[in-house]
Amino acid sequence: TMTENCLPNHLASSRAIADATACDCEVMVLSFKQPCNDASLQHIKYIFNSSTTWASGRNLLYKLAMQKEKKFLYYIFIDDDIDLEMITKDTTNPWRAFEKSLLLYEPAIAAPPQPERECSSWCLSALYSYRKGLGCPLKADEITDFIPTVRYDEAYVALHRRAVSRVMPYLTQYDEFTWWFAFMNVAMKSEIMFQGSTVGHTFIAAANGKHRSYPKVAPTGKDLLGILDIVESQLPKDLKNSSVLQGWRERQLGQFSQSPTICFPPLKPLSTTR
Repeated sequence: TMTENCLPNHLASSRAIADATACDCEVMVLSFKQPCNDASLQHIKYIFNSSTTWASGRNLLYKLAMQKEKKFLYYIFIDDDIDLEMITKDTTNPWRAFEKSLLLYEPAIAAPPQPERECSSWCLSALYSYRKGLGCPLKADEITDFIPTVRYDEAYVALHRRAVSRVMPYLTQYDEFTWWFAFMNVAMKSEIMFQGSTVGHTFIAAANGKHRSYPKVAPTGKDLLGILDIVESQLPKDLKNSSVLQGWRERQLGQFSQSPTICFPPLKPLSTTR
């Protein structure tokens, strides 16, 4: 995660990521305003860099994580204003529930949706409505712990070790005027490479308690096609003729989230697929 100085209280708690006994994990924190000298938690390491953007900061954390001798099943990126909460009335700790679900189902990429009170385009009601609008079947046995998605919120996202190096790093060349394009690039690659294994939870939400000011410009159709050109250049040869990629081109991207993935049934664990 990235933060101004030291971790905020809601993250630096045993409920969230401060309990080293709760998981086999390490935490790296990039401080971007002032260095943090708190060394009280052995599994949390701070680094300082005052010149990063959201994308370049995550790229730095990604690079450092990949250099570690120990490899993990998931690499989770968290904005420091995010807190998890249960959508249901279950009193389970949502942080531990999220981690448990990753180990159980092993999606390529998982990102909890927004709570309904913060809903824009990324909460359960919006996702269900979008599925219905595309004519997807909504069978009772199809919607379980996850809902397949293309569009997801990068504020809290878990990347499987078989996926992280294929979709990272983020683009940074557009950061001066918008940070949104960095996400678009990763989301497009996620859909092409791991169709049906990019998911949102149906029982956990990621609440955004603080909205900082940052460069944001909505992409035009031309912008999206430009990002798609970059995506195609980054794909392995056997995926350059992907039906998803070609479909987006034929529709001039149209609705970015429009993809067969939206109608897929629950995923298979990534470790069981090729």
